[in-house]
Amino acid sequence: SKEDLNLENIEIFKREIKKLSYEESIFELEVILTNVQDESISLDKIKQNYIKGNILLKHCEELLQSVEQEINEINPELLNID
Repeated sequence: SKEDLNLENIEIFKREIKKLSYEESIFELEVILTNVQDESISLDKIKQNYIKGNILLKHCEELLQSVEQEINEINPELLNID
């Protein structure tokens, strides 16, 4: 069914996006923005871009949270020069 196909696509997007770095994810989001501004884009492509964009945003948020946590775990004493 069409719903199964959408769920399958979402899982594929998730697997592909999980492999991307933060910078690669931002680039992909910029590509999506450019695509969406194209007036001849199909509704199906708009939906695909919407889904992919949301997954990319969540991926970026997770990467940022991970780095923030790593920074918070750095012992300030280790950064002293003396």
